[in-house]
Amino acid sequence: MPLKTCWWKKIALPVRTLFDPATLREVHLVAETDVFKALYFDRKSLALRPNLIFVDQNGATVFQTNEVGLKGSGLDRSRKLAVVWGDSVAFGSGSGWPCLLDEFAPTYQFLNGGLDGDPFINILRRAITFNQQQTVSLNLLMLGWHPFIPERVIHRSRPWPLLKMETAPSRLSRAGNENLRGNLMAFLQMLPHTVVLTMPTALNPDVIEDISPYLSAGDDETGFAFIGQVPYQPDGPRQAFEHITERNAVTREVCVELGIRLVDLFTAFKTDGLPDFRTHFYDILHLRPRSYRIMAQVIYEGIKDLLA
Repeated sequence: MPLKTCWWKKIALPVRTLFDPATLREVHLVAETDVFKALYFDRKSLALRPNLIFVDQNGATVFQTNEVGLKGSGLDRSRKLAVVWGDSVAFGSGSGWPCLLDEFAPTYQFLNGGLDGDPFINILRRAITFNQQQTVSLNLLMLGWHPFIPERVIHRSRPWPLLKMETAPSRLSRAGNENLRGNLMAFLQMLPHTVVLTMPTALNPDVIEDISPYLSAGDDETGFAFIGQVPYQPDGPRQAFEHITERNAVTREVCVELGIRLVDLFTAFKTDGLPDFRTHFYDILHLRPRSYRIMAQVIYEGIKDLLA
């Protein structure tokens, strides 16, 4: 840091003459609205906007994005870098759970590469791009839930005699896991210094037929919803459970084939046999903040030998 001499005292005092861009942040107030994501989502790059701080009504920091566009503090070049990639399950509430891994492995800096609503193909793209730009010692990959397209009925017009038109209903099956295997295989071959995490869920075979009696108002520590603000759909839990178990099965198969480390969060957070399947989850997808430390502990136990 350059020195300037204060002539009126004739002593040398350190004066910062330039601002470090990595320390500058744009401050926003957290809002509970559907448009809140627009403040931190860059539509052009399909990623988080860098250098943002979000505060609550009292001015306390809720979360921030750093100079490289990840959720967390500024890069610490004195530590090895690890990034957790995923959708809203990784993004989480507040700072999320990935930063808690720092406490278990102090020689590493864990940053949050989650982005709510992100389809798996964009999660993979963002991770590849970031690894090309930065030196990453370890990637932790959650494929997320997206896209999840439930079964649906569509009506297609078809020609009829005398040029009349008739609409014919067609039932389309649940979708969203197409091309998952090939894309995941290519990603892991490109970035083998990756540990893959299966996706946890509150659902289990005993409750998937109807969870409506368990829905309740409240915050993410007291209430329980279907999927965020999405209205409850009677057949939704069954289809969601089938979707995520299928995705996890493909994930396991690819990791076994390539010899990639896998931490099975689906099994670690199984709700079968628990007194209340909602204990760790505030909807069928997302962990309650009080369970974030458990998540970090489970992941650390699965990777601690890699961090030694």
